[in-house]
Amino acid sequence: MVRVIAGSARGRKIKTLDSEDTKPTLDRVKEAMFSMVSPYIAGAKVLDLFSGNGSLGIEALSRGADHCLMNDRTSACAKLIRENLVTLGFESRAEVVCDDFSAAIGIAARKPFRYDLILMDPPYRQGLIGKALSQKQMQKLARTEGEDGLRATVALCEHGADEDIAEQYGGFVKIKSRKYGTVGVTLFEFCGEKPGGGRD
Repeated sequence: MVRVIAGSARGRKIKTLDSEDTKPTLDRVKEAMFSMVSPYIAGAKVLDLFSGNGSLGIEALSRGADHCLMNDRTSACAKLIRENLVTLGFESRAEVVCDDFSAAIGIAARKPFRYDLILMDPPYRQGLIGKALSQKQMQKLARTEGEDGLRATVALCEHGADEDIAEQYGGFVKIKSRKYGTVGVTLFEFCGEKPGGGRD
């Protein structure tokens, strides 16, 4: 069973597909992920790039995010995300896109605001985190520390614990990385074109 673990929809169930298109994040991993970004969520603009059943984006909305753009390339997942949003009463605060992640990044980059938080739980071991964070359009939807007096954009990524995650992709620099069994979680901060190195 997949459920919301905190916030206004705490304990509510989320429908999922019984297929290889989704791999719902375990509760303990989800809790660890959101503890990393708790200061960023209230009132946040969120991009959930590989949404699956929408679990991560919905968790952000439940915890007080203002808006979430949720994308999954499979129509069955996009339909399921919309159903889950309606069931939980979050449909007015979310937009669902069914497209390739590159196209979804382009859509997000054209919005009249910058994103506070980017969530990514792509298929493991395909290099998709690096491909997404390195895209030029991704640099346009993020902001650096102090722009408009706000925090820098952060990207929270779930991946296989054995994956080789670089210290920097584009303007995103690794600031934290943790492992939970076979699952890895890495947090990046957007530093623009500044040279960067990671820290754990």
